[in-house]
Amino acid sequence: MKYTTSVLLASVAWASALQQQCSGTATNEGGNWFCGAVNQIVYQGIKGSGKFKAVTNMGSDGECTFEDKHYSGPLAPLDEDLSLHFRGPISVKQVAVYNLAASKGKRDVEAEANSEAELEAEAEAEAEAKSSPRIAAAHPAHNHGHKHLHRHAQRRKRELVYANIDNKVVSWENNWFGGGPPPAKAPPAPAPAPAPAPAPAPAPAPAPAAAPPASPPAAKAAAGAALKLNIPDKSTSKSKGKSKGKPASSGSDWDRVAYYNADEQIAENMVFMGNYGGQGSGVFDTTWGNSLSYLNAKGDGGASSPQILSKTLIPSNKEFAIFSAEKCDASCGYARVGDLAYKGFGGANKVFLFHFQMPLDGVRTFNGDTPAIWTLNGRIPRTAQYSHCSCWGSGCGEADIYEVLAPGDTKCKSTFHLANGAGSSDYFDRPVDKYIKVAAVFHEGTASVSIKKLDDDVDFSKGLDDATVMSWLSQPKDHKELKLSSLFQLLD
Repeated sequence: MKYTTSVLLASVAWASALQQQCSGTATNEGGNWFCGAVNQIVYQGIKGSGKFKAVTNMGSDGECTFEDKHYSGPLAPLDEDLSLHFRGPISVKQVAVYNLAASKGKRDVEAEANSEAELEAEAEAEAEAKSSPRIAAAHPAHNHGHKHLHRHAQRRKRELVYANIDNKVVSWENNWFGGGPPPAKAPPAPAPAPAPAPAPAPAPAPAPAAAPPASPPAAKAAAGAALKLNIPDKSTSKSKGKSKGKPASSGSDWDRVAYYNADEQIAENMVFMGNYGGQGSGVFDTTWGNSLSYLNAKGDGGASSPQILSKTLIPSNKEFAIFSAEKCDASCGYARVGDLAYKGFGGANKVFLFHFQMPLDGVRTFNGDTPAIWTLNGRIPRTAQYSHCSCWGSGCGEADIYEVLAPGDTKCKSTFHLANGAGSSDYFDRPVDKYIKVAAVFHEGTASVSIKKLDDDVDFSKGLDDATVMSWLSQPKDHKELKLSSLFQLLD
């Protein structure tokens, strides 16, 4: 399929040519380009081979060591295990994860993807796109969708802390998120990041609260007490639900392998975590800051054991993560805290379903009113999500699914942070006053990822058939719906 909008990039950071649809008139807002509101964005051609720097050790002296980790194939390295991440203000009702059933092979998927019906749908989509007045020329400056906001925001959250401990003045740099009063209003998003450097950069996405909150001078000594891990366990609100292991096969083409329901307080094969190391679980030190910890039921601190997130509104500048309930093995690579190392959701064929709302809260301080849903290569949070000691800077993988870039904005962008990345300038409307359902389909046979707003009546059932999944992956045949579907192609 070819569209009239074509952007060819010579940048070292972008190894392939791009073709992206711009549904409307491109405008620059604070350094980020926006075209038009859509209900679906399909990313095609996410494949290739390369390597990233995987962490092998995090020394107490601050030394971080790496080794090369090679990858290749469709969707690589996003075919590795992915953790799910959420930043407030957000209220999450349901999350479901699906994998291709064991009885369905790779050839079955490829055959269905190339069926006559799919080819016909692609032909109609191509014809519609070529004739649509909503296809506008995209300026080369906005080929990446949005600038590396996560890395920029992370740098601003580092803070030099002084404390008097045992009659000695000591200092260290805190690397946490959330907690006390945030610093000044975040500046406009930074310029697009260049090609990944040999040593990884700070991790992407925003971040959960962490160790002791940033405090005025009078409270600095209390912050220093974190050296001894004298951090209270904030898990005062115990989860009333019941956690379950990985569910049995559904008998469908796609099995639901993990599920969360806030109303019913059900969590199947899911563990809720946050960067609150030292609060009940995990660790905190002045070298690497907070590790992962179990998340308490309120979603605002750590816990000593796994809990189910309650039905709650996660506020601005607070985050949490979801992993599978399967403990890590050698395939996970190095983890800072082995006892808290869980796998994410792996495989090149997977579907994530989300049921959520992103209300406006009026906060205009750091990370205020900028909700987001995104995925990370699980290696990143298992080491140091917001530090240089992770594989993020070398391209091990992040996929932003619904992300607000400016405080109070009502546009959500999607972006893939990879060595060969992608980011559409089309966007989704932020669900400020109602809950919506969204699918993110990762499909090996077509090397594609589709992010699509679903009908309200879609059921997060125990199994999905191929016809349903393929309808979320492909662009619609209906001309009216097609105008609300956007295509972003990475060309070899």
